[in-house]
Amino acid sequence: MDILASIFDYLLSHFTAFTQRTHWLFLLTALGLAFGVYVAQAKRDWSLAGAARFIFPKKIWWHKSSRLDYAYFAVNAFIMVLIFTPLIGFAYPAVLEGGMSTLKALNVPTFNGPPVGVALLYFACVILMTDFMIFLAHYLQHKVPFLWQFHKVHHAAEVLNPMTLYRQHPMDFVLTGVLAGGGAALVHSVFSYLFSEPFSLFALGGLNVVALLFYLLGYNLRHSHIRLSFGKTADQYLISPEQHQLHHSCVEAHFDKNMGLIFALWDRLFKTHYIPRKDEEIILGLPDGEAKEFNSVLKLYFLPFKKAFNAHKLTLAGLVFAGAGLSTAAIAVGQYAPPSLFLEEMTWTEIDEAKQKGFTSVIIPTGGTEQNGPHVILGKHNKVIKYTTSQIASRHGNTLIAPVMTYVPEGSISPKTGHMRYTGTLSIREEAFEMILEDTAKSLFAHGFTDIYIIGDSGDSVAAQSRAEDAIKADLTPQQSILHVTDYYEANGQVEHLLKEGFTRKAIGWHAGLRDTSELIAVDRNGVRDKERLKTEQRKGANGAFWKANEEIGQTMLALKIEAALKQMNAANQTYTDKE
Repeated sequence: MDILASIFDYLLSHFTAFTQRTHWLFLLTALGLAFGVYVAQAKRDWSLAGAARFIFPKKIWWHKSSRLDYAYFAVNAFIMVLIFTPLIGFAYPAVLEGGMSTLKALNVPTFNGPPVGVALLYFACVILMTDFMIFLAHYLQHKVPFLWQFHKVHHAAEVLNPMTLYRQHPMDFVLTGVLAGGGAALVHSVFSYLFSEPFSLFALGGLNVVALLFYLLGYNLRHSHIRLSFGKTADQYLISPEQHQLHHSCVEAHFDKNMGLIFALWDRLFKTHYIPRKDEEIILGLPDGEAKEFNSVLKLYFLPFKKAFNAHKLTLAGLVFAGAGLSTAAIAVGQYAPPSLFLEEMTWTEIDEAKQKGFTSVIIPTGGTEQNGPHVILGKHNKVIKYTTSQIASRHGNTLIAPVMTYVPEGSISPKTGHMRYTGTLSIREEAFEMILEDTAKSLFAHGFTDIYIIGDSGDSVAAQSRAEDAIKADLTPQQSILHVTDYYEANGQVEHLLKEGFTRKAIGWHAGLRDTSELIAVDRNGVRDKERLKTEQRKGANGAFWKANEEIGQTMLALKIEAALKQMNAANQTYTDKE
């Protein structure tokens, strides 16, 4: 019963304890600021009913991702109370005692009384040290691959609400708590030893005034759909709700940006600061649809362990924080990683080293330069295939990627047929395309690579790629293999998925339609011209309900392609192994 009471108190304290970020007062001020944002946008046409719809849309607050946030928050109370809170609480007294003992052992001189202004200096040092340590923990969670697998739990949220704050793996809580507590204790030990004074944090109700102001200024909007900026000048120094929302974006330009809590100073020093442009699109979740995997409370806890240990093949696991009586966590990961997976971004010596370290597989990706209606850029296939093959190579393991072949058969040049009927399309003869594929594969085999995969994003290339595969096979040694990964394009389950979602075959369409347009929105938002996309009567060069395309559909379509390719590649590898 005592444990249950502790857990209930833990849950309730998040809304009643003044030191908690989700205390009712801070939620109330966030509501007021959200109302202000609504009024500013609606101008003279605002209403209370409109404000309610703007602030509390069902698609956000009752989204499956939000419901998972609520469930995880409740379940996590047990985990934190029983296991992890004691670990975090251990850091502060351990560092404090160790710091005082170390200074005393070094015979550092002390002062009889604090000089004027030392109290303010102490306060500033504690605030800055704590904020930096929180930034450092966040930075490590993004930059250390092992830790990133656990931090994905937080970034897997597909919509944001104030309870998303607590969708963090216990490993995240421990790292942040230990570093922040240890940093504050270190400052306190130095000042307490030097001046023998109980310095104040200028607190109100147990909360220092800087944190109090920060929580009052819309902290809870950081995890919400309400775009609140502090203005260009203030955003240079403080992390606004909008800046943190951008941090959750899976757009490549937004990766690892705005990792600070209160001050933007650390992001500026570490070159991770990013102020969004007005109305810049923020796409929530993880790249390549990975967020869909974190779809239950159990997976939020255990999937990161599986991903971390499978992906990184730990040679040394342990937690080591040395310092004045404190031993906690550090992880040594031993796995070779090349500077890039793309051959064109590496030197020949780096490629040779990667091959010697086991990177003996190469993907040859093919795209195309073709018209895609008035709303999508000509390089659509090239953008998509570069993204998908990067994910496929990373997950397949020991695989590099050749430069994307941007010239493929697109129809007859004279007379003009197929996509060649539209300005800008570039086409080459099928026999030329097959010869380039053959010579590319043979070049790679000549350098000692053993497994080549041809993956194409355009239907016009499929037949020629299959013929090239057959021609290449004729000259292979028993140690070499070539595979045209047809399932990536032809058996990826995209149409079946959309039919289940209620789309008709006519709405799904084919070229530059619902699927293609959604994929490019997810990969490169700037590649889709919305003004043209929303002209539903303009269908020249495209078909399907492309005006219904969105990032969520795109992420799903990309994930289906990636999974189909990996499944076929892994099956082929198993067949090859069985034959051996």
